[in-house]
Amino acid sequence: MEIGAQRRNSRLIKITLFSATFWASIPLLWILRDVARMIFAPVIYYDNGVFFTWLKNTSIFVGSALTISVVCCVTAGFVLAVLDVPFRRFLLFATLVTMLIPITAMAMPLYVMIDRIGLNDTLLGLILASSFFPFGAFLSYLYFTSVLPPDLVGMGRIDGLGDFGIYRHLGLPLSKSLISVVTFFCFVSLWNSYHLPRVILTEPSKSIMSIGIEVFYGQGTTLIALMMVIPSVLLYLASQKTIARGIFSGAVKE
Repeated sequence: MEIGAQRRNSRLIKITLFSATFWASIPLLWILRDVARMIFAPVIYYDNGVFFTWLKNTSIFVGSALTISVVCCVTAGFVLAVLDVPFRRFLLFATLVTMLIPITAMAMPLYVMIDRIGLNDTLLGLILASSFFPFGAFLSYLYFTSVLPPDLVGMGRIDGLGDFGIYRHLGLPLSKSLISVVTFFCFVSLWNSYHLPRVILTEPSKSIMSIGIEVFYGQGTTLIALMMVIPSVLLYLASQKTIARGIFSGAVKE
């Protein structure tokens, strides 16, 4: 009796999960249907292949800003967690407050700063404006607070390691999971970036993919939705184990 009941429950669970998965995938199927209609549209060859220019600009923007953000976030988190820096509490408070401010509210101040240094309407200006990632810095601070206790840092100093030596020989080897987590969240933020590029970039030939395709197809295009989702999903599938290990690193130390 119990075995029969378990089998029925198992079938019911599988049917329920399959139905829920199918229902949740309907919007994606709808997007794929619309994309199939426009995949051979003249956007690829539109205006001498401007689509590939948007793709190149997006790759340069995301790759450069991602590298700067990850390096700065991991380094800043280590400094705030391990080193005795002045005004540390104020810096942590400022990081937390900045993290809570939506990017739409930060777009105009960042635009003014980029315009002051003469980098408005350039990829370099967009990269510099998009490279700050306070969430990654605060996450790095929490991570290093967990995996680098004062006793371990003290042992490193006894062995003759300075601040940079501790960062290189202790911090970086222990931060592989952290780098994966920060990279994933930062990539999603940059790849889905819309408001800041729209404010800073005005020349169509310098646009990134989301802005450029929107200009050609109009707002709400399903092609934008698909292109924004697929890279993030692929990145998560490729590094989901490392991301999960980094997220739960505070509960289970490596």
